[in-house]
Amino acid sequence: MKFFRKKDSTVVDFLKKARKFDSFESAKYEEIISYLMENCSLVEAKKLGLKLAVISDTHGDLAFGEKFRKFMLNIEEYDLCIVLGDVSTYELDKITELVPINKIIALRGNHDRFDVYHKHGITNINGKVYTCKGIRIAGIEGSNRYKNEKYPLYTHYESLKLAYDMPQKADILISHDCIFTESKYDKAHEGMAGLSYYVYKNNVMYHIHGHIHKSYRSNYPNGTEEISVYGCEYIEI
Repeated sequence: MKFFRKKDSTVVDFLKKARKFDSFESAKYEEIISYLMENCSLVEAKKLGLKLAVISDTHGDLAFGEKFRKFMLNIEEYDLCIVLGDVSTYELDKITELVPINKIIALRGNHDRFDVYHKHGITNINGKVYTCKGIRIAGIEGSNRYKNEKYPLYTHYESLKLAYDMPQKADILISHDCIFTESKYDKAHEGMAGLSYYVYKNNVMYHIHGHIHKSYRSNYPNGTEEISVYGCEYIEI
């Protein structure tokens, strides 16, 4: 590799070199992720017995009408309601009306103000690990910094630093954005290197995210199951 040698085995080594990269130059970060993929351990996504109501990228769609009420009525039981961001204040009013506050955890999206959850008393787990039924859930907010505005937007370097500073044990990673592998989408949707680092370095079994505006499931090369959510979904893992 041009930038990384075999002995560059920790994210500290990556960060020292990544600090010198242009924040918007993605190609060099591809080498970091390739290195992590080649040197990660395989993981099996085992059933955890967790029932989740997940909401992401609704952008005001739930604010009026009965859509969210019908969604919740169709769920017989759930352990957590997870909000992955880009959900309006009016939608949060509706969510907190139907879901107990102590069952909600959240992350901000790239269109969310920094005080959006504080006003509703909702627990934001960005940069933290939350435990439910003995299952550890790590959270990383925001998306790749595709423009310079005061929203949760991070350069690849900043996302690597955030992931490195987080607790290093989790069964599930939740995030607004997807992982970064290469520039496969437009700049706003290419993912964050820090999410890739956390997945491959910590052997998380599941990665649940939004932002792409597509619902699908797949597996990363290390075996982690990816669950992309758009709108409201009930998930059992």
